[in-house]
Amino acid sequence: MAEGADNKTEPASEKRKADARREGNVAVSRDVTTAALLLAGIGLLALLAGPGMHQLTDVTRLGLAMPIDRIAHTSLTIEQVHSLLMENGLTTLLLMLPFLAGLALVGTGAILAQTGFLWKPSLPCDIGRLNPIKGFGRLFALRSVSELVKSLLKIAIIGGIGSLVLWHDFPRLPELVHYDMWGLLTVMGWLTLKVAIAIAGAIAVVAGADFFYQRYEWERSLRMSHQELKEEHRDSEGDPMIKSRVRTVQRDMMRKRMMAAVPTADVVVTNPTHLAVALKYDTANMSAPIVVAKGAGHVAERIRALARQHGIVVVENKFVARTLYKLVEVGREIPVDLYRAVAEILAFVFRSRGLSSERITR
Repeated sequence: MAEGADNKTEPASEKRKADARREGNVAVSRDVTTAALLLAGIGLLALLAGPGMHQLTDVTRLGLAMPIDRIAHTSLTIEQVHSLLMENGLTTLLLMLPFLAGLALVGTGAILAQTGFLWKPSLPCDIGRLNPIKGFGRLFALRSVSELVKSLLKIAIIGGIGSLVLWHDFPRLPELVHYDMWGLLTVMGWLTLKVAIAIAGAIAVVAGADFFYQRYEWERSLRMSHQELKEEHRDSEGDPMIKSRVRTVQRDMMRKRMMAAVPTADVVVTNPTHLAVALKYDTANMSAPIVVAKGAGHVAERIRALARQHGIVVVENKFVARTLYKLVEVGREIPVDLYRAVAEILAFVFRSRGLSSERITR
């Protein structure tokens, strides 16, 4: 049975977030992009308005100074109209190009700042999305209604701030009839800039709040249940039963290799019945004796049986057996503290074989 949304109380894992990003599901606030574009537009207008006005003035003056016979209806040809349009169009384009390019860069940067570099693969066409009944249902969905309420609230806040800023300048508006054209443009430009800055500041505050809200909603939509977390952990780490089986097989293989090394040992030290440690020492190739096998209980019994089967001496020494079993892994050299005790055991073994004591000297 599928788990309900109420059971999804765990934060999304990094894997789930990465999967959502690959599918194009990221937290994006349109208000952040709007605020960035508005602030950039105000800055670019303030920066480019002066040079742009002078250039437009020069173009207008040049057009007004053009001889009348060139612009008379009867003398205009297709080539002249094309030339005029190209000149004025190119001038207008050159004036707008820095502004439009700046807005494009800022808009792209605002989106990348929220989403990072994201490549969303093309999705197959879903005819069901064209169903007008479903579209009508989405229009009145709870999320759509909440987005509408938020939009109306934003409009009210921004409009109120703009009106509040203009309220202090309303008494000055009748005086504008006494201004010349340049003075009128200057005052209107200043009022427009002041209102735009206030509105942009309000939108920036709203955009910051909306960004955190969209981030919260995105993370809430990705929440997982305990069962989903377990399944994801199992998929990423592997099935526990399979891993347990692999560890069992590895232990069996290691035990078989260890038992195969018992016949090569020089002596087996026992506890006497519970522990068994097999030691090997080759003065030509080893700096110290090494543990080739060790075990407890049933494994110790098998080590002793293999030792007796291959004529290996079994020596009882509880202290040495316990210490080697606890401290030394299979294939490792014995610790320095046990050199003397192990040397005495090996000396006894080699003497019993009729070998010289030089066999165990380092």
